[in-house]
Amino acid sequence: MKQKIKSILFFFKLLFFKQKYDVIFSYSNHFNRGANGENIFLKPFLKVCEKYNIKYLLLEETDLKGMYNTYPRNEKAIYLDLITFLQILLRKFFSKKNKFYDIVDDEYYVREKKISKILQRIFFRNLKCNLFITLAHNNVILWREINKKALICDYQHGIISNNHKGIILNSKACKIKSKPKVITLVYGKGFRNILLKSDKTNYFNKKNIKTIGFYKKIDDYKIRQNNKIILLSLQNTDLSYLNLKKYYKLIQLIIEINKDFLIQHGYEVWFKNHPRYNNQYKLEFEKKLNFIKFVEDKISLDNLTENVHLHITFHSTTAFDVALKGIPTIFVDMFNLFSPKEIFFNQYNYPLKDFRVTNPNQLQKLLLKLENEEIYQTYSKQVYDWAREFYQDFNEETFLKLVKESKK
Repeated sequence: MKQKIKSILFFFKLLFFKQKYDVIFSYSNHFNRGANGENIFLKPFLKVCEKYNIKYLLLEETDLKGMYNTYPRNEKAIYLDLITFLQILLRKFFSKKNKFYDIVDDEYYVREKKISKILQRIFFRNLKCNLFITLAHNNVILWREINKKALICDYQHGIISNNHKGIILNSKACKIKSKPKVITLVYGKGFRNILLKSDKTNYFNKKNIKTIGFYKKIDDYKIRQNNKIILLSLQNTDLSYLNLKKYYKLIQLIIEINKDFLIQHGYEVWFKNHPRYNNQYKLEFEKKLNFIKFVEDKISLDNLTENVHLHITFHSTTAFDVALKGIPTIFVDMFNLFSPKEIFFNQYNYPLKDFRVTNPNQLQKLLLKLENEEIYQTYSKQVYDWAREFYQDFNEETFLKLVKESKK
């Protein structure tokens, strides 16, 4: 409550007094996934700011309906709750009756620009900043209205592909990027090349895509041995009840068909929920299976990869995370909504071409192949080298150049 009052006072103070910052970071609190609720995505940026005395401001949004209640709020941030509430009211005023607006629609952009102009004139006319860095294009239209000449950068927060809503869709740069002239900050040259090759509108180019690196330190490759512990990344989020139910039934089918093989060969299967998992329908097994374990939500993926040496998913971005640890992924292609074929095999060229199963019975053949230690270590190195094409260490020089450029 204390921080909410402080945030409201901050915006009312802006009505009368100027506030100037070198960088403003704008994001939603569901990115607060680190230890003590820190925003792990912004951690390297903030470290550079503190190192070089760069004045910055954190502006944190949340879902007022309570969807992100499980994620902590950052006590160092100014909460955008007041602004979000006013945006909701104004959207009701400017929206046509029963009309749903999507971020890819022209009408969405027109409406948000009207709202942003109003908010700029009331609350933000005294806010001065030439560099905004967002996650998931948070309020980019508002920041563009605040400063027509500012550098607005959106930092990658997941994988990028040529069917990524909010970035590039059907080989066209999305308007939420192109209209406010947003610069895209990517993890590595692999993602940069995806955008350059895919965009038929030619919006994405070498000037507005900056390879800034990953927010976590990338370890050097270490030889691994297959200990037969499998991590199965659940993608139980953003699904309708029926699709979630279908998805879980498919997972249960995979386990049931392969149960005897997994037991006889000494495997363990660890299930881990998506960070924003939908718990309206629970994954349960009719019988208690000793080789199955549900990982606690608070246990990080980094800690898990110290013990896990195989990974199964449909199309989760976790495939990249584990590849950076030398862990191969077996992709399940039995659910059209989650098919990995286009993204991981056609666009990303996953190096293990036969690691896509379309039938639960195919799983045993791949697991047997990986029990050969020489084969396992070969595949381990291949997936690591593949992932390193897409991920590089965070480059503070790239960030400092943005800060310097914004001051010209």
